[in-house]
Amino acid sequence: MTDTDQSAAAPNRGRTALGAVSTRLVVAVLTGVLAIAFLTVAGLRIVHPESLNHGRAEATRAADREDAVTAAARKATLAFLDVDYRDMDPRVKKVLDLSTGTFKKQYSDTSVNLTAAARQGQAVSSGSIKYIGITDQDADAAVVFVAADSTVTNLAMQKAKAKHQKVDDKRYYRFQLNFTKVGGRWLLNDLQFVS
Repeated sequence: MTDTDQSAAAPNRGRTALGAVSTRLVVAVLTGVLAIAFLTVAGLRIVHPESLNHGRAEATRAADREDAVTAAARKATLAFLDVDYRDMDPRVKKVLDLSTGTFKKQYSDTSVNLTAAARQGQAVSSGSIKYIGITDQDADAAVVFVAADSTVTNLAMQKAKAKHQKVDDKRYYRFQLNFTKVGGRWLLNDLQFVS
């Protein structure tokens, strides 16, 4: 090999060696980046699985919202059906605390008469929920149908029982409840009896 051939081959040898190092370095860096990406995705799947799937995240939010509305409907209905003439003030307060808007105003306006009637008739009532179904819902409002029963006793029923008359102490209710989200809480805005 002549001096000219050696000098021409020397730069090529450097490029080949440099190219081999560069290729190995690129492969190592890519492997590291892929490993970090894999660990990140795996971690997100474990800690926040909904963050990787917008549809799943939306479904989770909708399910959470449905659970919150169902719980609010249960609480409001049971509070509305809870009557005890011996201690009406906390019961009225509970209904008002679970209400807003039109219903809250109407219930507040009639609460004095309701309390007086319960005391006069010595009324006691406790409810139970049979079915709750959400028919319409978005981020701020919901319409819910509730089937509920209650067991009732009052002065007139006690007198009838004393005379050995047959008394039906069960009441069956079907309600349409409208809820509005206020400050992160689902509050009863309207209650209608459904036949």
